[in-house]
This record gives sequence, C-alpha cells and structure tokens, in this order.
Amino acid sequence: MNKRIQEYVEELASFSDEISAELSTSVEYWKPEYPPVILLFSQLGKAIVRSILNLDENNKRILFQYIEAGMISDNDELAVAVATGLVEALVTATDDNQYLWEIIEKELGEKSKEHALAWKDFGQ
Repeated sequence: MNKRIQEYVEELASFSDEISAELSTSVEYWKPEYPPVILLFSQLGKAIVRSILNLDENNKRILFQYIEAGMISDNDELAVAVATGLVEALVTATDDNQYLWEIIEKELGEKSKEHALAWKDFGQ
C-alpha cells in the first residue's frame, strides 16, 4: 500500500467511530500484512453506510467531498480503490434499503455518483 493510500484511509477513519473501528479490525485481522486495498476500501464503504445516520450534515458533506477527492485523485491506485472498493460498497450495502441509498446518492459528488449509478445499473 502506498503512502498516499494509507494517509487517505487514516483520514477517512477520522469521520466516525464506526469507520475507525472497521479500519482497526481489518488491519488487525490481516497482520502482519496490510489488508488488500480494494477489500479494505469495501469494508470502509460498508462502515460508512452503517454510520451514515449518525453523522451530522456538515460531517456528511465533508466526508463525501473527501470521497470525491479520492475518485478524482491523480494517484491511480487511490482512485481505483475508492471507485471499486468504497463507492461500489456504498451501492451494494444499500441495495435493500432505498432510504439509505437516497441519503448517500444525494451526498455523492459528480464522479462518485456517475460511478455509483453505473454500478447500480450493471447487469440490469
């Protein structure tokens, strides 16, 4: 895992106790190695869904701006991890909960939403 991704993950974990706990659990499980990047981002995406109702509007807005920044990053490994790990997990973790999906969809930035909607429509 490159340094930029590690910094991104650590910052992402600061948005909620749920996200932070998921990061700790994943890192502990994979020791002495670091978790596979896409898998880690997927777990963090699911943690975001679990914690979304507990975030105030300002933190939610900043969190999704941060996700969008990852999507448009010039660090290709980070951008791919955010798209195929985190954003796709946001979609799949809300497949059975339209209410949560609507909250998340409203907050997604342009590139994040574009990818999420493409993933949501995949195979339909």
